[in-house]
Amino acid sequence: MLMHIDEMHVRLGALVGALDGQDPGAIIAASEALATAVILFRSAPIPAGSEGEARVLIADVLKQLEAAAIRVNLLKDWTRQRIDRNHALRGSAPRGMALRY
Repeated sequence: MLMHIDEMHVRLGALVGALDGQDPGAIIAASEALATAVILFRSAPIPAGSEGEARVLIADVLKQLEAAAIRVNLLKDWTRQRIDRNHALRGSAPRGMALRY
């Protein structure tokens, strides 16, 4: 189980790096790798006596997850701004509602 937490940590780091690089292909690949790591983590038992270490590692993973979420929101906002600027340049109004998560 601890190995699976480490794997999630590595995969989250790769996702944050892909988000920083703004490469859609890398973001998709990193997201899929992270999803696989999460599935393996969820099915893994916690070894007896390692609950404290697991809590610390999980807390670190949650911090990385928050960093990834911040980057996703930032990229979403930048994209919305670009769309709005393009509409302003064309003199048109956006069609449809902006997505909110």
